[in-house]
Amino acid sequence: MTIMFTLLGVVAFMLFHGYLLKTKGQTIGKYILGIRIVTLDGELPEFVGLIAKRYVPVWLLQVVPALGLLALVNVLLIFRSDKRCIHDLIAGTKVIRIIK
Repeated sequence: MTIMFTLLGVVAFMLFHGYLLKTKGQTIGKYILGIRIVTLDGELPEFVGLIAKRYVPVWLLQVVPALGLLALVNVLLIFRSDKRCIHDLIAGTKVIRIIK
């Protein structure tokens, strides 16, 4: 049951966010807030690598209850000086504000 709901969640995520992530490095929320995901060089990340490195590890942490504390630590790392969480460190990405 857990695997089925996880896969449904991944499909829903891709339907809602896939196009924006591929073309602009943004989820819907990042689009609304005027921020986006870039590589450390400021370039748009490659889509498959972005999903595999930035999102899949977080999804796996959420599936395994014993690893829930790591998911919390991941979120709390936003308070570091560089504001990069574990998923950013793994993917070699950062989130930047878009200047309009």
